[in-house]
This record gives sequence, C-alpha cells and structure tokens, in this order.
Amino acid sequence: MINLSDTETVVTDDSLEETKDSIFRYDWKELYNIAIRYHGNHAKIQSHVLQKISFKCHEELEWLYCQYSQFKFQWLFSYWLFGLSKSCAKQLQKIYLWWKKFNKRKVSCWGTTNCDVQYLASLHYITDDYWNGKLADGDEHLGIQTVENYFSMCKSLLAWIQGRNWGRFKQKKIYENTVDGVYRLLKCELQVSMINHDQFWHVAKVQMSRICNLEEMAGNYVNWRLIDLLPCYRLYMVYGDPGYLEQIKGFLCRKQLINNWILQEENAWVRNLLPEGLFQLLEYDTKIYEETLHGDSAAAHLSRIIWLYLHSGQQLYMEAMKGFVYECAHASFASQIYESCSMVSFVPF
Repeated sequence: MINLSDTETVVTDDSLEETKDSIFRYDWKELYNIAIRYHGNHAKIQSHVLQKISFKCHEELEWLYCQYSQFKFQWLFSYWLFGLSKSCAKQLQKIYLWWKKFNKRKVSCWGTTNCDVQYLASLHYITDDYWNGKLADGDEHLGIQTVENYFSMCKSLLAWIQGRNWGRFKQKKIYENTVDGVYRLLKCELQVSMINHDQFWHVAKVQMSRICNLEEMAGNYVNWRLIDLLPCYRLYMVYGDPGYLEQIKGFLCRKQLINNWILQEENAWVRNLLPEGLFQLLEYDTKIYEETLHGDSAAAHLSRIIWLYLHSGQQLYMEAMKGFVYECAHASFASQIYESCSMVSFVPF
C-alpha cells in the first residue's frame, strides 16, 4: 500500500503530537489522491496488494489489517461526513448541528484536515455508537448506511416541524424529544440491523404524539421548562402511561403551592429577610437541578427539602420547608442586628 511517510501530514495533527494520546484525523480524498500519485492508478494499487500477498512475509499486510480493524469505523465515518458535494454537505451540516449545543471553534473547521471528527461523532447518539462499532452488528458499511438513512429521516422530520406555525421553543422541544425518543426505542434494533423509513416514522409519530400531550398538559412554556428533566417526564415518553401525566400535574400543583405560600401577606417579613438565592428557590418558575442537591449550604439543604416535597407530595416535607425558611429568616435578622450593634459600638463620642 502507500508509504506512511507520504500520509503523515494528512493523518496526524502536529499540534497534538506530544500529547499523551495522539489524535488521528483522516481526509479520504487526500489519502486517495496520494495513493494514486504514489502508484499511478487504481489497477497498480491492486497489483501492489497482490504482490505483497505473494511474499512469504506478511508483516506489513498484517499491520495494515490491524490498522484497518482498529480505525475502519472512524475512516468510513470521516469519508461519509466530508465526502459529499457542497450543496449536500451544507444540508447535512444544518441537520447535524440543528438545536445542538456545540463548540463553535471545533465546528468552524468542518470538512478540513484539522477537523476534530471524533468530537463531531460525539454530538449524536447514533454517530457515537457507529464510531465505536456498535451499529449493524459491527458491519461498517451497513452501519454507515444506517447513519445516512437516519439523518435523511431527520431531514424530513425537521422540514415537517419547521413547516408548522410553532414558536422556536416548541419546534426545538418537539424535534429533540422525538429524535431522542426514536433512538432510545430503536437502539437495540440499530445495534443488530439497519432500520428503514417505516420503522423510523412509526416510532417518531408515537413520540410526537406523547410530546404534544405533555405540551398540552403543561399549558405554557414556563411549565414545560419546569418539567422536562423530571423522571416521570422521561418515563411517559418511553411508556406513554397516563399515570405519569398525573404525577407531572401533581408536581406543578405543589410548585404553585410553595410559590403561593411565600407570597402570602403574612410572609412579607420573610421575603424581606431571606437571601436572594434562597428566595429564588421558592419562586414558581425556578427549576431545581439534581446537581444542586448536594452540599452543606443553606441553598442545598432547602433544595433537598423542596425536591422531596415536589416529588413525594408528603405534607411533612412542606412543613419542614416552612420551618427551615423561618429559621433562615430569623438567622438573617439576627445577623443584621449584630452588624448594626457592631457599627454603633465603634462610633466615637
């Protein structure tokens, strides 16, 4: 085959040579052109391979086969991602990056030899699985056809959603939830075979129906933002059990009860004394993330109590929350008194 020294500038990133794990990147067009220049034409490349096979020593071929076995998915993915015409490449890039959070610096070099192909593969579940050889029973060609068909169907789904008279937030939520749901439900099939358009659209319609039910139940975008990370939200998307919708309604109702309590007239003194960070946790439109539940701070402790009440509905947690909020307000008042007294004691006569 071709001499490695001829391709060194193509497949390695010199800026990362000295790092612990070298990152290899491939441009199939350049590799093919180098091979043609080196051997003359495709027939001579085949002749070279046959000649190598006739030798008793097959170390080079064995090494090349090991390279192929190790990088075949990465090579073919790179060829698929960047081997399209300019018009098709623009369409793919739009579909590939639509509504995705990505590093703009890494994406800016899309299609060049300096592009971080592994980063692009990590942006989607299906491409990440293909990169690691987990699609179509490890067949790289059927796997890349699966990836190609998947994004072709995503293109149709995106066009359909953008054709509706919906706001951008609703478009985003329906697209994301539908695509994630399709891949989650078809993941086992994708790992052993290639799915067709009928399979994709059958699951997509079910997922879109469920996300529309969730939107209707939420009633507005504020509620939709509050519930999209709930376990029962994800469970409803998977199983479609109406019981999960009832759990979400209970969650929103309890969120409203907390907000109503802190806004009561008799709690005006509490609102004035509570630190801003604690008061925000009690407001209706504040989303509590699981990672904020850890720690010894007052905010983490209050978050845990609210989280338990919102998910369990047990009144004892509501009472515990009220007691803790009163304690924090009294502590804040005592701190203000102490500071006032300290300032007075230092006033010169």
